[in-house]
Amino acid sequence: MTIDVLIIGMGAVGTVYGYVLSQNSDVQVTAIARSSYDAIKDGIHFKSDKFGEHRNWKPYRIVKDAEEANDRPYKYILCAMKCLPDLLPTASILAPFLESKHADTSNSVDLEDGPTVVLLQNGVGIEVPLAHAYPHVPIISSVVWVGANLLPGGVVTHGSLEQLIMGLFTGEGGDPSGAGEHVESEFADPHGYRQQPDGPARLEEGRRRTQAFGDLINNGGGCAVVVDEIQPKRYEKNLWNAAFSSMCAMSRRPVSEVVSPASLPYTLPVVRRTMLEVIYVARAWGITEEQLPLKTVDDTITLTIRNYQRKSESPGTAADAAADTEATLNFKPSMLLDVEAGRPAELEPILGSLLDRARAKGVPTPRLDVAYAVLKCHQAQAVEAHAQTPQYQDHIRNWLARKPTVGGLGTAGRKAWDQAIKRAGLSDAGFGGGKDKIPGKPVQ
Repeated sequence: MTIDVLIIGMGAVGTVYGYVLSQNSDVQVTAIARSSYDAIKDGIHFKSDKFGEHRNWKPYRIVKDAEEANDRPYKYILCAMKCLPDLLPTASILAPFLESKHADTSNSVDLEDGPTVVLLQNGVGIEVPLAHAYPHVPIISSVVWVGANLLPGGVVTHGSLEQLIMGLFTGEGGDPSGAGEHVESEFADPHGYRQQPDGPARLEEGRRRTQAFGDLINNGGGCAVVVDEIQPKRYEKNLWNAAFSSMCAMSRRPVSEVVSPASLPYTLPVVRRTMLEVIYVARAWGITEEQLPLKTVDDTITLTIRNYQRKSESPGTAADAAADTEATLNFKPSMLLDVEAGRPAELEPILGSLLDRARAKGVPTPRLDVAYAVLKCHQAQAVEAHAQTPQYQDHIRNWLARKPTVGGLGTAGRKAWDQAIKRAGLSDAGFGGGKDKIPGKPVQ
């Protein structure tokens, strides 16, 4: 039986996993490539240390838009595009497929019917809005460890690093019975796995689908690891992004310069304390020392210095210095690349969602607050510049009118914020009711 898989976002990560899934004889991959369509429609030059070199490789189909792709039911829908909730919510991107006649399971009694969403995106808390909008659609949340880049001319380069850690999203900490804080209970069980009569059966089916998807990745030559709890793994990766990606973006410098011997005495203390703030937020949301050890902070920093500090700047041999490559020394996190290009960055999933969770639990995060505030100046301008229609502009205005997530607002600050919103002609009620004006399912 043929398994149809849809990939939204055929960049570097989409190409890697499109290739891996296509190695299964019973899988047909359809890929939506909007901005890169012209460059890759006739094939991708995929150069991988792990999977070999493949000229003019392409999946079963490459299409340009959702309308063309929405002609069949998909077993798995992979989101390999950036998560930009302040520009375009993931739920709105998926709406044509999740509300399609091909995804309608209202007349079916078979739990195996209907699509499963696979998130291949950075950040913390990216699953919650989608789960609220489509509570009966299982979400496989994945942490991607892949060193790959999409180059001009339809070329994708990939090293040897490739691992996909995945787990069924079941909520974020807390007591789903409603005894805890309101925000906590909303996050704890958005699918109703533990509260609704059919929840246990849907939970079992979701775990089965997660394992089946992991098997497809492994059978295709990839490395999939299925875990019971995915949130600790998300926080673990977000340690690096929240600290190093934000510092690179603020300083406009590559990682190698952030960890150079000349910079390290100044950057290291800030990076380490920023990572500790992420740990404190994770602890407040029920992630234990066993799930996310404190030593992960120093392990992450040590590995980054070892990989990105120029060998010629640290003790070593001539052979070590020769091992430096331009790709490594010039590596820039995607957040920095977006800032340099004037594009919206993944500010909200990497930093904003952490601050939302920190404020909900009363956790002080002064360094994360500063990083978010500095980068928000760029983000607000970039998001407004990329608004495509009046409906998207309304969505963006509503998002910008949310009360700040940074700490220390206080009563006087809230009053000043309300006055500023009123003077600007905005309304902070846009998200109060959980309704999004972008076509598709309302986003909580």
